[in-house]
Amino acid sequence: MKVLLAVDGSAYSDIATEMVRALRLPSQTEVTVITVVPEHTFLGGITLGKLRGTSPKKEAQQQKQLELLQHPIQALSASKLKADSLVRWGNPAEEILKVANESGISLVVIGAKGLTDAPVFRLGSVALTVMKHAKASVLLVRQTTRITRQVSWAKKKAAIKRVLLATDGSKHSDMVTRFFLDMPLQRHCEVIVVTALQSHLAAWVKMPTLDFQTNQELLARLQAAEESEARKITVKNEKQFQAKGYKTVSLVLRGGVAESILASAKEYKPDIIALGSRGLSGIESLLLGSVAERVARYADCSVLIGRASK
Repeated sequence: MKVLLAVDGSAYSDIATEMVRALRLPSQTEVTVITVVPEHTFLGGITLGKLRGTSPKKEAQQQKQLELLQHPIQALSASKLKADSLVRWGNPAEEILKVANESGISLVVIGAKGLTDAPVFRLGSVALTVMKHAKASVLLVRQTTRITRQVSWAKKKAAIKRVLLATDGSKHSDMVTRFFLDMPLQRHCEVIVVTALQSHLAAWVKMPTLDFQTNQELLARLQAAEESEARKITVKNEKQFQAKGYKTVSLVLRGGVAESILASAKEYKPDIIALGSRGLSGIESLLLGSVAERVARYADCSVLIGRASK
């Protein structure tokens, strides 16, 4: 497994590093820690760096960035992970995507915000672009109380104690399930399995040819069938995690899918919300499903968006 950890020296980068350690990735995992020196590209691919060439100032900046990478490299090495450093120059999002998409990366881990993002933004511009365009799964890391405290306690390693897994049986959500089943999470980790369904009224609104009064029986049968299928999905996932020794809770919710997931997250306060990049109704040509994007934007905790390989 190959992981790309993007850092920029912000507090979010420190939390992202601890999140990689908390995942307890297999020892054979290869982690590349990347930082990008922002550099604007003008017409014809001209950059100030190209015009300037090699200079003492550029070499000093390169050395400064390498020093920035030392802390995450040391932290990951302490967790028995093989970690290499990489410094790139250019547009941060473009350079991160270039490395991720060309190097066979399975997971990109990045802080939800960076040094240059305004405090009012819940999701930074670089993280948003990477989330939309990466071919790999993306873990957007936020400063949850539990992880933040553990980072401040230098002697204590961060741990994931609760995961909210949103699933609908699609290949992308199944990929997320397999990801966590393969991770040796904390022994007492709790997995909240959520399947969110749209209400029968929403189904009627989307199918205006149905007459609501005369087709109540049909809509009731649709709701019952959907409920039954949802139970099958949650039970299947619960059994898989229970077999690994994890405590589980399952929920079947009705209403807006993204809103239901976010409401459950507020109630259960997970360390990570995990969901597929697109659901069963997702169009393959789309970069990211609307549910995944809404959850990533408005969640208060870290969000893992899983992409299944084609």
